[in-house]
Order: sequence, then structure tokens, then C-alpha cells
Amino acid sequence: MNFRLDNILEQWAQAYVPLSHDPDPLKKHRTFYRVGMIDQNSEFVRNFQTCASPAMAYATHIDAEMSKQSPKIISYRHIVYFMVKQATGSLSKTLATDEEGAADARFQTDDMVQDLLAYLFTLRSLVGGKRPSADQMQVVEHIFQGTPQFDPATRNGINGLRLEEAHWGTLPVMLAGWHVCGLTIEQLQSRDLCIVPSRYRLDG
Repeated sequence: MNFRLDNILEQWAQAYVPLSHDPDPLKKHRTFYRVGMIDQNSEFVRNFQTCASPAMAYATHIDAEMSKQSPKIISYRHIVYFMVKQATGSLSKTLATDEEGAADARFQTDDMVQDLLAYLFTLRSLVGGKRPSADQMQVVEHIFQGTPQFDPATRNGINGLRLEEAHWGTLPVMLAGWHVCGLTIEQLQSRDLCIVPSRYRLDG
């Protein structure tokens, strides 16, 4: 079973006030998405105008390699996008005002990245057996509706997140009026690469 970071992120997006994600696809305040790479030509960007701002997206493409540390460890790279739409200026707006709005949008994405990392650090500490502070546990227990009970794959996946080496940055240009910040997190996943007989036809 693979570790599904996207499911953990969607739960967080529902509780995190700036996003307040509604997972119902028929609702208008859907702010978490599973996408491919985000660029000018992606379908997601072409439909940006229908999205609520701010928004968050998890890239579902797989980016992995065997670790140089051990042949039993796979290194995955997870990419998360935070997006803020800049308010449309009027003719009376000055260039300075537009630049200030752009800066506000970019710094908002930076704030959201750091809030997410703080949450993931808390989950990793919890998985590692360290009891977070009362305030932190209040948030975690609200999101999981009680003390989290992780399956082995999720527990190992969270524990393998190399959060200290996370890096992020905003794109140099806007996409359809949106400022986008990409966050990359590496995850080390222990896995014995061996043949699984149940996945093969052995009857002839």
C-alpha cells in the first residue's frame, strides 16, 4: 500500500480557515484539487476563473528514485501548490498599488506553506511517539475527530517526510491572474522490492 499524502492534505484544507475546503464537488467553495503539473497549458489553469481563492493543489504525478543510501529505500518528491488570485485592478490603480497587491498575494502563499509544514511536523512528532502541546493536539484531534489512528503505510509515510529539507518558491509570472507557490517535500519510503506471487497468473 502506498502512502497517500494527498488525503492528509485534503483533511487539513477542510479545517484550515484560509482554505475552508468543501470536498463536495457540487459546492462552490472547493479549494483543494488533485492535478498534474501546473503550467500555462494545463486544463486546471484554463479553468482557474471558476476556483475560489486561495486554493491548494497536490500534484499526482509520480517523481521517485531509488535512494543512494539503500536499495530498500525509495525517495519520493511530493509537490504542493498554493495559489492566490490577485484582485483585478482598475484604471485608477497605480503601478505601486498593483505591485503591493502582488506582494500581498505572494506572502500569503508563503504563510500557508509554513502553516502546512507546522502541521506536518506535528503529525510526524505524534507518529514518532512525542506528545505535541495541548494547542497542537486540539487542532489534530479536531481534524481527525479524535486521536489519529494511522495504518502502517501512513505511519511510515509520515515518519519518512524530510520536512527539514522542504523548499518552496513562487513562480516568476502569474498564471491566469493567480500567484502560485510550489512546495516540494521529499519522502523516504522503506520497501522491499521483491516479487509478489499474488500479482501474477501462475495457473498455466
